[in-house]
Amino acid sequence: MTSQTEQIVAALDAVHPEAFGGNEVERLQVRAAARRLLARVESPYERAWGFCFEHPVAFAALQTCIDVGLWKAWTISGGGEKNIDELVKFTQPAVETNLLRRLFRLLAAFNVVEETGQDNFKPTPFSLAIGDDSTKVRASLQAALVALTNQYILCGHNLPKYLAKINYTEPTDISVNNHSDCDPDGLNFFGRLQDSPSYFKAFTGHMEAWTAWKTPWTKVYDTNELLEGAKLDDGSAFVVDVGGNTGIDISHVHKKHPELPAGSLVLQDLPEIIVNAQIDKKVTAMAHDFFLPQPVRGSRVYFMHAVLHDWPDAKAKQLLENTKDAMTEGYSKLLIYDIVLPPTGASISQSTMDVNMMSLLSASERTQEAWESLLTDSGFKIVNFWPDPQQYEMIIEAEVA
Repeated sequence: MTSQTEQIVAALDAVHPEAFGGNEVERLQVRAAARRLLARVESPYERAWGFCFEHPVAFAALQTCIDVGLWKAWTISGGGEKNIDELVKFTQPAVETNLLRRLFRLLAAFNVVEETGQDNFKPTPFSLAIGDDSTKVRASLQAALVALTNQYILCGHNLPKYLAKINYTEPTDISVNNHSDCDPDGLNFFGRLQDSPSYFKAFTGHMEAWTAWKTPWTKVYDTNELLEGAKLDDGSAFVVDVGGNTGIDISHVHKKHPELPAGSLVLQDLPEIIVNAQIDKKVTAMAHDFFLPQPVRGSRVYFMHAVLHDWPDAKAKQLLENTKDAMTEGYSKLLIYDIVLPPTGASISQSTMDVNMMSLLSASERTQEAWESLLTDSGFKIVNFWPDPQQYEMIIEAEVA
């Protein structure tokens, strides 16, 4: 290598997460710059190769090592450098040595593990996280196996054909759409989840892992201010988590305010989800379909996290109006924790989620202008936008107009 190339490589190799001191904004800025760098230095053929060939087999290698328990056993053992024969001993059933060698050769090329010599490997923070139950990384990958294979990838492959079929108009039909077009029984996304327990389990697991990765909403919005003037002595609710899955978001509130009286925190979702909720006994778990009238009236807060992005405007408006009818004007607040697409420079995570919503649900991520239009049409006024430090989502604070 030339001296200049050596200096560039050394500078890039010297960048480590610790350099950002926990500042997520700066870390994500560097991550975005690294993606731009890769896009510049790769040839068009290399980029095409990556989209077509690299990611499917890398995921397959990751998943195979999950299936045989390698990541968990390696992490539990304390990590550390291992040769291929030692790694084989972590697998159950035992993987043939040359097969594992081939998989690890690929995983080293993707920096999932570090190759330290011939047939010798060290774990990375990512591979150790896969083996650590508390990170939920492995749970997310396992859930994605079902969802990716049978829904996300299938719908992504079908989307160009479906868009041609509807003359390249924006999909908005929740029943007859891209998902139903490629589903073997013509079911939409949620219909498939209801009809297939394995899909449903994968989806809820994926949502749990995804929510756990995000910034807790209580760190984005100061819930202490909500306690001022809150009417809790008459049994009224403080926060109703609408469509709150198995309770991660409502648990953030309980953790921050353990002094809240029993019944003041309410978790709502469909019965088949609520039955699996893992929440404190002081939190009320309530089966509720949010397209029906909201049964909890006069709560201080109605909270929705990644709910409205699942629905096109007509259905989202119905959900919002049901919520508004239960709110007390001048007292109740609506807090929506969701993506707000910037006018320019949307991140790869935000734009990927937007097109996935279109592909799977005929829905979308919304710009600030689109949120303002939807909420105004539903009878609300926006008070403020509170950005997530990770610059992925925002909390939209709204009141009854």
